[in-house]
Amino acid sequence: MFCKPKYIIITILVLNIIIYSKTYVEAGNAYIDALREILDVTPTDKIEAIEDYTEEENPDVEFSKDMKFLNITLKDSLVLALHNNYDIKIAKIDPILKEKDITVAKSEFDPTLKITGETEDSELPSNSQLQLGFGGQLTDFRQDRNTINATTEKLLETGATFTLDFNLEQQFQDPSPFAFFNPFATSSIEAKITQPILKNAGIFYNRSDIYIARNDKKRSLLELKATAIEVINSAQKAYWELVKAIEELRVRKKSLERAEDLLKKNKIQVDVGTLAPIELLVAEEGVASQLEGVVVAENDIKDREDDLKQVVNLRNDSVLSDAAIIPLDKASFEIKDVSLDESIKIALENRPELFGQGMDMENARIKVKQEKNQLLPKLDFEAGIRYNGLAANKGNALDSAFSQDFQSEFFGVTLEVPLGNREARSNYSKAKLEEKQTIFNTRKVEQEIVVEVRKAVRQVKTNVERIKASKKAEELSLARLEAEEKKFNVGRSTSLEVIRAQADLAVSEGKATNALVDYQISLGDLDAVLGTILENNNIIIEDTGI
Repeated sequence: MFCKPKYIIITILVLNIIIYSKTYVEAGNAYIDALREILDVTPTDKIEAIEDYTEEENPDVEFSKDMKFLNITLKDSLVLALHNNYDIKIAKIDPILKEKDITVAKSEFDPTLKITGETEDSELPSNSQLQLGFGGQLTDFRQDRNTINATTEKLLETGATFTLDFNLEQQFQDPSPFAFFNPFATSSIEAKITQPILKNAGIFYNRSDIYIARNDKKRSLLELKATAIEVINSAQKAYWELVKAIEELRVRKKSLERAEDLLKKNKIQVDVGTLAPIELLVAEEGVASQLEGVVVAENDIKDREDDLKQVVNLRNDSVLSDAAIIPLDKASFEIKDVSLDESIKIALENRPELFGQGMDMENARIKVKQEKNQLLPKLDFEAGIRYNGLAANKGNALDSAFSQDFQSEFFGVTLEVPLGNREARSNYSKAKLEEKQTIFNTRKVEQEIVVEVRKAVRQVKTNVERIKASKKAEELSLARLEAEEKKFNVGRSTSLEVIRAQADLAVSEGKATNALVDYQISLGDLDAVLGTILENNNIIIEDTGI
């Protein structure tokens, strides 16, 4: 036995209220907030930035007010850079923005409620005997009407549109010679569903914008990872460049000590008359030259400190602006076995740029399917049920509508075939070209990654050989200086030759130090181009950020 239509409509109404009540409440709150903002038109004296996201707390680093030196390790530099660097801060906001885009895409399936009310009081001339009776004269026909209409509509994932419509109207007519009720009320309740069969049909088509938005969020996380890799690599480079500058100053001071020692010895010998005065001038020139190198090295340290402070974005206050950074980690030499083929394989498996291209390709394929669907003709099937009511007042009219006396069922099919369909065909061709473009871009990124890996691997191996060669050169330069000093002590050499040997030793020591630090930098560069620098430093990128 079938249920009565009255109970069917009541059930549909109750289900709508239960399912969409939360949505309506949330939407109502949003509407109230928006309305309150519109009504608040009082001008303010200042504009404040509003942040609607939670920022991670900075690492707990205590700074003394009387600090003159800041001792810092390489790991400390990386942590500070991740928490303070502006590029990271900017990149961390993007996934939050993309999450909003996903919500916007899902909102296509949010139900809508539309309520309209209308009142009309009209006096119209009429010569109809059906309206005016048989009075035999032209007079006015008065009609008063009050109407309220409520419509809720929801798009389903299959592409169907479900509509529930309620209408209540009360009329008064004067004169009304043939009406049973005056005034009288009419009501109607209609439930209708329209389902596309070809164009705009299917779950994939109607959820495709959600899939694209999700891929965009994944891509933003990959871009965040790429930014983190770049920042981490910049931080390690800046750290090791500061170490290199400090080591260069140490070498320069050591060379200055040698030059001053030679000047002291020459002054003694000139005073006792065992050495020509010209040798004293040569020694003084050597001291001045080494002193210039010390001044340049000290200035270079300040530049490298500023570079590191910029990368890690230390607070620009009176405490840290003049604080000298003391790097605690020193460059060490441990030969790392690097395979070019294995490195290329690792890079292609880990580089976030390549995964980002994969997201672009996936989105391009989705858009191709979207546009292919639009090539189809529009064929919609419509079905629904309607209940009408009529009575002398609104309450009875509603009861009449819920009864089974005035029920209508309707079915319909709509076919729409665009002639030419040039827009859809052009959009489909464009989508296929864009898909091909993303494939080419992916191949280009792969090629660039391979080239970067080749250069990074080659640089690591080159620096290994530089360390070996510079170490040998340093030993030979030291031996030469010792030999020149012995010859000078027995009068078989000059101060100029000793100074030259000292300068050559300083150059050799500098090259040896630079090669060692450059080796550390090249290892970091290799980790960066392999896409493993974050994992090697125990840094994980999550959906909510770093």
